[in-house]
Amino acid sequence: MVFARDGRTLYFRSGNGLYAAPIPANAGAGAGGQPAAATGGGGRRGRGGGAAATGADSGNPNATARQVTYTANKVGHVYKDGPTDRDYLKIKEGDYIISVDDHDLKAGDNYWQYFTLAPGTNFHFAINDKPVKDGAWDVTITPVAAGGFGDLQYERWVTERRDTVTKLSNGEIGYLHIRAMDAPSLRQLQLDLAANRTKKALVIDQRFNGGGGIDQELLGIPAGRQYQYTVGRDAGFQQPRPQNFYGPMVVMQNERSASDAEMFPAGFKALRLGKVVGVPTMGAVIGTGAATLLDGSTIRTPGSGVWTSTGENMENFGVPPDVYVDNTPEDFLYRRDAQVEKAVEVLRGELSAKKTSTPSGQR
Repeated sequence: MVFARDGRTLYFRSGNGLYAAPIPANAGAGAGGQPAAATGGGGRRGRGGGAAATGADSGNPNATARQVTYTANKVGHVYKDGPTDRDYLKIKEGDYIISVDDHDLKAGDNYWQYFTLAPGTNFHFAINDKPVKDGAWDVTITPVAAGGFGDLQYERWVTERRDTVTKLSNGEIGYLHIRAMDAPSLRQLQLDLAANRTKKALVIDQRFNGGGGIDQELLGIPAGRQYQYTVGRDAGFQQPRPQNFYGPMVVMQNERSASDAEMFPAGFKALRLGKVVGVPTMGAVIGTGAATLLDGSTIRTPGSGVWTSTGENMENFGVPPDVYVDNTPEDFLYRRDAQVEKAVEVLRGELSAKKTSTPSGQR
């Protein structure tokens, strides 16, 4: 037997079970000087390891002891195309991680110690769909490097926002994200445009984009005017060319949109291609160069600046959005994206206005 730190919970074993019995605050010593304890079994599960069992009513002298079970760590997410996304591993979200490299895991354990000091390049886990060893199966996993894990996290982030846009718009609005202002991102944009060519409107997200040098190429896509379309045999509908998009669009930006990812939304606004949603950009547009000194150190110096056509110096400026909306810490905690929700709201409003107005021709 052992008391909890609060002096009001008594833990004891009965057979293979561990139980927690609440001790009334006014309970005195029983016969033989032993503390009185409630007896009984079963009930709601708590967490072991010297903490009070959840749900124990310490003020009720008739409360029964509750069985305590250790809650193992759970699989929170299986990344698509990640090291655990293999059919033969049989791992799914909600499974319990019973052990890692033969070290048993229980709730509250610092499992990172087994990862930072792991021998070799593989991890050996015992997995079960129940928080017990019986029936667990062993798996061996080769982890990805930090860069690869960042790519998996990014793909999950993009997929979640694409799914949110699809759900909120009943599939009418498309979504794409521009990761950087470089050649691979431009190629990915062209693929995403082709995938979204049947959508009525489009969210162009370039938040967390550190910049590059493709703003002119990007602006040439939404600025284009439709001059042709195709009709497939037996398709029954007009299909625009996949390299452009001709419906309503919004561009999303945030405080992590920098350099060329500020020039793009500024141009998008100046050309009146649509609205910009989010918060002001970083205000870091100036071009710099590096010089090596005699002692081998380097310094960075300003090389060029960028001004808008109206004479606004974009350094320390921060492109203001047309629709201001920020994600709060609570939004991040619950994986909600209020900025994406607002972008969809803006486009749905434009689509509704377009339905009620008389078409005056194509752009």
